[in-house]
Amino acid sequence: MDEKEEQARKVVKSIKVLEGVLKTSPNPTQRARVKREIDRLRKMLQEMYPDENIEEIEESIYDEMTADDDIDENSFAGYEYLKDVEIERISPYRDDSEINEAGSILKYFQERIWGVISDQHTKLDFSNSGERDTLYRMLDQCDRAFKLFSQTIDDIDRTKSSEHINQLQLMRVKQGRIFLLTLYDFFKKARQFVSNLVSDAEFGGTMILNPDEQVVYAGYEENKTFENWEVVESLKYMKNFFDDVLQVIKVPDVDKF
Repeated sequence: MDEKEEQARKVVKSIKVLEGVLKTSPNPTQRARVKREIDRLRKMLQEMYPDENIEEIEESIYDEMTADDDIDENSFAGYEYLKDVEIERISPYRDDSEINEAGSILKYFQERIWGVISDQHTKLDFSNSGERDTLYRMLDQCDRAFKLFSQTIDDIDRTKSSEHINQLQLMRVKQGRIFLLTLYDFFKKARQFVSNLVSDAEFGGTMILNPDEQVVYAGYEENKTFENWEVVESLKYMKNFFDDVLQVIKVPDVDKF
């Protein structure tokens, strides 16, 4: 954060505090004094951003500050299999807190969990290998939806046109919703798939061809979450991870409508 942005945040924070006083104070003299101070601070903000709409600048800065506070206060500490996921501020907007959570989960999952189900580690019969490939394609769709949303956030940050910003904001809301629905659908189907594999292995089935084999990572694999675990045990962990995820990412189940 540069010096100008830090100063702007201090000004906006003071404005919001004074607005609270203005709303609650019954003293006319105090209210008049507070209003003059708010006007002075807004004039200062306008001088810092002379070519911008001061209301939009103030709201944007306040959104970023609130999003930062939400992330500081929010964590997955109450979830056994998500407690190590660090929530990143992907979007600065207050109504995108679910996107921040979902995007952070997706990143963690791709880096640390999903790799163990690859053919390199988990050998599956022909039918389930095909179903695994389908899930890989679904995960790619999630990744593309997330990148589109992130690109729109970047475009909003860079654009100078208020009309274009309004269009981008509508895109942001739509793309965020698509991302959540796509990710939820993937996790729901992946949970069912992995749950079937685990259940079959527990009853001596042959969906997994190497259930008792130990997971050994190659040198190029950076994250070795399941090093020396049995394959079936790593999939049990993955299933529990999905259970926690589906408690956090909550969207309507379109299959029921």
